[in-house]
Amino acid sequence: MEQFSLFVDGKDVDTGKYEYFPYSDQVILDFKKTYQIITKLKKGEIPEDADKYVFARYCVGDNELNKKAIDAAYKASKIMRDMPIAKRRKILYDVHKNLVANKEKIIELLAIEGHPKKLSQWEYEAMDNAFCKTTLDMFKDSVWEEAGTIGREKVYLVRKADGVVVLVPPKNAAASNSLSAAYCFLAGNAIIVKAPLKAPIATIFVWKNIIGKALKDNGAPDGIMNIVIGNSKVIMDEWIENPKVNDIFFFGESDNGLEISKRAHNNNKKAILELSGNDNMFVWDGCDVEGATDSALDAFLGSTQICMLPKNIIVHEKIYDKFKEKFLEKISKLEFGLPSNEKTCFTPVVKMKDCVEFLEDALYKGARLLCGGKKVDYNGTPNDKGIYFQPTLVEIETDNPEMFNMKVIKEENFFPVIPIVKVKSSKKTKKEVDKEIFDKMLEIAQKNEYGLRASVWVKSAYYTRQFMKHIDNCALLRINSRHVAFSLYLPGQGGVGKTGGPYGEASYLVQKTTHLQGISLTR
Repeated sequence: MEQFSLFVDGKDVDTGKYEYFPYSDQVILDFKKTYQIITKLKKGEIPEDADKYVFARYCVGDNELNKKAIDAAYKASKIMRDMPIAKRRKILYDVHKNLVANKEKIIELLAIEGHPKKLSQWEYEAMDNAFCKTTLDMFKDSVWEEAGTIGREKVYLVRKADGVVVLVPPKNAAASNSLSAAYCFLAGNAIIVKAPLKAPIATIFVWKNIIGKALKDNGAPDGIMNIVIGNSKVIMDEWIENPKVNDIFFFGESDNGLEISKRAHNNNKKAILELSGNDNMFVWDGCDVEGATDSALDAFLGSTQICMLPKNIIVHEKIYDKFKEKFLEKISKLEFGLPSNEKTCFTPVVKMKDCVEFLEDALYKGARLLCGGKKVDYNGTPNDKGIYFQPTLVEIETDNPEMFNMKVIKEENFFPVIPIVKVKSSKKTKKEVDKEIFDKMLEIAQKNEYGLRASVWVKSAYYTRQFMKHIDNCALLRINSRHVAFSLYLPGQGGVGKTGGPYGEASYLVQKTTHLQGISLTR
């Protein structure tokens, strides 16, 4: 089996303390035997068929190693900020080059961790887009900008590195989400990555073999990138209290992240938050129904256990029946299977109790079940003890007084239970109907306590402008394109409200891990 060590101060670190990572297919097929083998491995025994069930062992560290990583990062950050910016940009060019060269390996590792191939390929697309040359050049130009000349005076706007950035990526998509943090190198920061304790394999590979290689090939100092694994609370407490740490980049659930942000603020540190999401997708009369239903179908990627998926589908009454019919047809064709299966869309549902509770709450408050609603096995067979859940669509109408009290509308759906909201009007003329429906859609948008993404499918030029003008409580607004797509120049992350906290916005990591300085030079 493969072995993954940690990385501190430019060196691989074998701590002598190990955890074991199984093939996700085997966990699903034979959970009991897989963990019997892992138990024996931890005792020093080597079962004959261990390699069939266990992919790798990986090192786990303690807080002493975490402290060494902080010291190494602090020292390296003082050197890195003096490296010419063109050379720091070259590091990120090489990150992209290494990413492309390792595409198949990354997708393979994600599948071993339990990400279906469709989800793994989408995650790779996000990584590839984030480091395209066009976007890198834009970010590089934003670090040192000559604002203007007034007589003998030149004015510069310069982004100076914060210093040591520490990163906690999300457990559900750690490798792909963590990669964006590599932008902190462009301004001269150092970083410590805490790979997830239970699923660190792809993250370690990406940071060592993709980013680490680019840093080494370009002469970056030892300690500029460090990888640790260990007790989350102990590591976070050290980061919050240690004066050598500057920025805490945290992915996770909103309640936990906002509490970490408060503690960081009280210790004079910057918190960069990527928390829960409850994205709205709006569908306007006359839009491209084929494109809109394809985009809505992404709601079920990985059993909806990704933050930036469309989780509330809000549809104009005039196009509702057409949209619903096409959407249900496409949902019926989604396939279950093991993560290694090319056509698999779903993963085991982590919060099964909440999944059932949200569905029951919606039905009790007047929603109507359109499809799904049952636990199933990995092959889609109904099973009361199944660890998967059918793609489930519940219908809600805006004249239901309980709509905003339903958990599926008010809270984050982290499971495949998706509400489709029919927005109705009591008016007579088309102009009055559209105005009332737009106002109701805007109310739904404004009452959303989260703020990651929103998307709109609309043909009307007038209402395109209205959506652009009034949908303001999200980091990214996509119009007439896939809700989960990525665009050059735009960040894939960020948010307001319970997604990004009081300082949340679209997260350009070069800006988030730096501070702006104005410089006046008179000759």
